[in-house]
Amino acid sequence: MHGAGEGRGQKFFSFRGRPPAEQPDADEALRALRDFIRPFREALNPLLVGLLPEEDEARCVYSTITLFWTVALGFIEHLHSRNQMDMVRNSRAYSQTVFECSGQGCSPDDPRLHTACSQTWHDRFARADSVRLENALLGLVRHLVRGKWFDSARLCGRLAIAVDGTLREDIRSSSLPEREKKRYALEARAVTPWGWNIPVLFEEVAPYEGDKEKQDCELSAFRRLEKRLKRAFPNLAACILGDALYACRPVVDICKSNHWDYVLVFKEGASPKVYRQAHDAMAGRDNTYAMLRKAGDGTEQCVGRGEWIDATEVQYDSDEPLEGWVVTCEQWYPFDECCRGEFLTSLPVNDGARAELVASWGRRRWNVENGFHAEKHGGFGLEHTFCNDRTASHNVYVIMEIAYALWQVFDTGCLKRLGRRSRKVTQEGWAKLIFTAVLTIGFRAIGGFAADLPVRRMSRERIL
Repeated sequence: MHGAGEGRGQKFFSFRGRPPAEQPDADEALRALRDFIRPFREALNPLLVGLLPEEDEARCVYSTITLFWTVALGFIEHLHSRNQMDMVRNSRAYSQTVFECSGQGCSPDDPRLHTACSQTWHDRFARADSVRLENALLGLVRHLVRGKWFDSARLCGRLAIAVDGTLREDIRSSSLPEREKKRYALEARAVTPWGWNIPVLFEEVAPYEGDKEKQDCELSAFRRLEKRLKRAFPNLAACILGDALYACRPVVDICKSNHWDYVLVFKEGASPKVYRQAHDAMAGRDNTYAMLRKAGDGTEQCVGRGEWIDATEVQYDSDEPLEGWVVTCEQWYPFDECCRGEFLTSLPVNDGARAELVASWGRRRWNVENGFHAEKHGGFGLEHTFCNDRTASHNVYVIMEIAYALWQVFDTGCLKRLGRRSRKVTQEGWAKLIFTAVLTIGFRAIGGFAADLPVRRMSRERIL
């Protein structure tokens, strides 16, 4: 006699086909996160001392470093709102993990141990030193540079810094005028061939009305941003990547004065007369190149073509002649990489190989756009209103940028290795798995940040 629901027209299960991939291991992912965070917490925590005066710290139960890690861990686990972060604050395993990261002393066996609510860290960050917190972000970037993470991601020996603007958040307030309910920021991010867009600095863009005012404000923000970037990295060999808005004389002059190179999108709309004359001159030259890729059978096939010209040799009617080289590219295969682009660069272009290199890096400006999309729709909460208070909002945004940078490095250095045994595990899937592991197990249960733990080797991407 069959049991309930058994044998009613169903076949007996017999496995066939390809064996299924291994289930992602939550315990292994948790250990990877702990070993990854350990060196970064040692680099970040000293930079977070002094965010508030000592008398304010003495009156509070939680240290400001603990509040920083409360928010940062929430972003790393893709908890994209204050309600999501408050949902887990009473979990003892989760709270122990936060205190492990911050280094604040506590009784780990206290049944009432919990982390701060969102209103607590909102009030503290409304009074915190924003400059010191931004220096923590710069310290993280310096830590990555010293750790040689960018050594194989340089364009002709220069670190590629892409700049672009984005909407930070919409403010929910009836007392503010409509034009002040949106907060914008101009971001400078270090981009790599494997898709990183590591936040370096950002500058707030003033509220605006209309597209023209937005462009004026973004260029003004760039003038402020470049001064801060030069002060933070005075000896940095940088190459600025930007869209067509930045292909103008003021930006070129700024790059020249700072000894930076540039690769900027070159479009007709920005300088129509100069654009036409440069293309007319290009038509009379034979500076073409073919984009070749190896096919599956080992032979080379043409997947695109392009041209280049030394724009300083062109005779212009305009009072402001173009400086640099103009490179065009058109790729038609493979279909997920089809594109057409034109770029203005200060890097000397003497052959097709250099022209193709410049065009490929000009296209990598889109890493920043992809990063904004990931932060908006991938669990970080960009454009979500965390705080109406301007200072608190600014500081939470800095923490989000730090967490997003850490997540990208963690994904490259650890998760890609763990994911080789498990097919089709998305970043959101890993974040949910890690969140569950922190919530139910925590760092303390697997040894915490013990001094005798071996250093985990993290993989670094290389250009093939």
